[in-house]
Amino acid sequence: MDETTMLDIDAVRSTFPYLRQRVYLNTAATGIMPLNIGEAVGRKLDGMFSRGYDAAEEWQSVAGSVKAKLARLMGVESQDIGFASSTSEVLNLVAWSVPVRANDQVVVCQDEFPTVLAVANTLSGRGAELVTVAVDSETNRTAALATSIKRGGVVLVSHVHWETGTEVDLQVLFEVCQAKRAFLVVDGIHGLGAVPVSARFADVYAASTFKWLLSGFGLAISVTSLRFRQSLEPVFRGYSNPAPSRELQYSHSNYPGLTTLDFGLAYLEGLGWDNIFRRNRSLCRRLADGLAALGVPLVSPAGSAPIVSFRSGDAGRLVEAMNAEGVSVAARGTNVRASPHFYNDEADIDAFIDRLKKLERN
Repeated sequence: MDETTMLDIDAVRSTFPYLRQRVYLNTAATGIMPLNIGEAVGRKLDGMFSRGYDAAEEWQSVAGSVKAKLARLMGVESQDIGFASSTSEVLNLVAWSVPVRANDQVVVCQDEFPTVLAVANTLSGRGAELVTVAVDSETNRTAALATSIKRGGVVLVSHVHWETGTEVDLQVLFEVCQAKRAFLVVDGIHGLGAVPVSARFADVYAASTFKWLLSGFGLAISVTSLRFRQSLEPVFRGYSNPAPSRELQYSHSNYPGLTTLDFGLAYLEGLGWDNIFRRNRSLCRRLADGLAALGVPLVSPAGSAPIVSFRSGDAGRLVEAMNAEGVSVAARGTNVRASPHFYNDEADIDAFIDRLKKLERN
């Protein structure tokens, strides 16, 4: 039993048999699904879809169940939540549906995830002034972005940075956006399930489910504020958002994906979100301390989300060598990125540090 989180780590890890084969520190790329979820989802889908439309109420009720769980997790109302196929789809729907007025800005950090930068360029192409923000220090990321918000438009930001793990202060940014009459649009794919999320401090919070929520591909969550929805003129229409609806979701939901997410959220709720978040912080501290003891140049700030990155002369080659040693991490630019989740244990962290030490000696 982990006394700091009240998680029975041995019991948790028993549902992730892959962890007996590998030191898996790459949840920021894709999370591992516990076996019991896959089995339960299969039985549920067999029971529903073997009856065709006669089971419609049952599969539609799954969406309500998922929304209720997400509302608790994200601090919003169920009616604020919609679904799409990916984070990228949500952000692109926003880019084409939000009004762009004369003198509007689109503000974004220079080192954002490629999709976020692409969406910023789309808004610029629609007439907004593109403002790219240089971040001179990870501890200054929130402040650098906040001071660049001068007037109305859209501010695009990752809740947790994909390379460094830096978590921005959404409340600070949201308050500045409100004062300047700008919308705060958040890529939350590395936040949701990894760190506490208060999506009420965003006009749009979008996140796919295949990373920290352990729930596979093909589904994303979108949370939108009332003030944002009231401004929208959706560019895509369908039976789910006929005019004059202001909703972004225009077609049916991915019900198999929602079923997977429903079981995944129930599993994670059962462990306790606070336990998961505390566990993640504890693992990251151990990882950062171990890297610091080796004299490795850390990129991630103290107290980052469960992403710890460090600079390497040849990140790709080091990651390949780690892979050969049975350790799964990722190369992101010139950085090596390790991303533990609650299912990792201290032995995983120590094994990573030991193998890194061995490779550096060689």
